[in-house]
Amino acid sequence: MKEELNNLLVELGEAYEQSDIKQFCQANGHEWYYSLITTTMEKNGPMVIGFNWGASKNEKYLPQSRIEKSDFEKEDVGSLGNIRSYCQKYYGDDFLSKASQSNYCFFRSEKEWQISDKDIHLCEPIFNKMIEIVQPSSVLCLSSKLRDKIMSGDSVVSSESHDIRFKFGIRNITYTVIKAVLNSNVKIKFLPHPQYHITNAVRDEAWEFCCGKF
Repeated sequence: MKEELNNLLVELGEAYEQSDIKQFCQANGHEWYYSLITTTMEKNGPMVIGFNWGASKNEKYLPQSRIEKSDFEKEDVGSLGNIRSYCQKYYGDDFLSKASQSNYCFFRSEKEWQISDKDIHLCEPIFNKMIEIVQPSSVLCLSSKLRDKIMSGDSVVSSESHDIRFKFGIRNITYTVIKAVLNSNVKIKFLPHPQYHITNAVRDEAWEFCCGKF
C-alpha cells in the first residue's frame, strides 16, 4: 500500500505540472503545491474527503514528497476533530486509528473557485486509483460542492437522499444529505461540513440518516 501510494504521488506531481493552479500560483507569487493523502495505512477503514486542500494566501507549502504512516491522535486532525463524536458513535472509538483523510482535488488553493474544471479532471483518475489502493470501508464527504459534482457524474450506482429543512435567521434553508454507492462499490455519505452553520439537531439528523442503518 505504501509503495503504491508513493508511486501515485509521483503521478500527482506530473499532473500538477500541467495544472491551471500552478500557472495561477506562479503569476501571483504563491507556493501552494499539492498533497495526496494523510493515512494510517489501514485498508478498509473510513476515509474523510473534502473538495480540495486549503491554503492561506501568504503561507508557503511544500508539495507532499512521501507517504508515511500517520498517527491522528498526535496530529492536528482539522475537520476530523470537529466530527469526532459522530465518528465514534457510528464507527467506534478507534475511528482515528483507522481513518484516512484526503480530497477529490489534490491541488491546494485559498478559494474553491481557484480550482478549474481542467484541474479537477487532472485529479479524477488519481483519486479513483487512490480509492482502489486504500479500499475504504466508507467515505465521508464534507463538501456540498463535491456532493453536487459527484452526483452529477456517472460514478454513482445507487443513492438515497434526504432533505433537511431549517431556519437560519429569517431564511428557510433546505440542506440535502445523500448516501450512495459508487461504481467501485464503496459507500459514500455526503454530510454537512463541520463549519456549516446549522443547529446540532439538524446535524444529528444528517448523520443519523447517512451513517445509521444503511
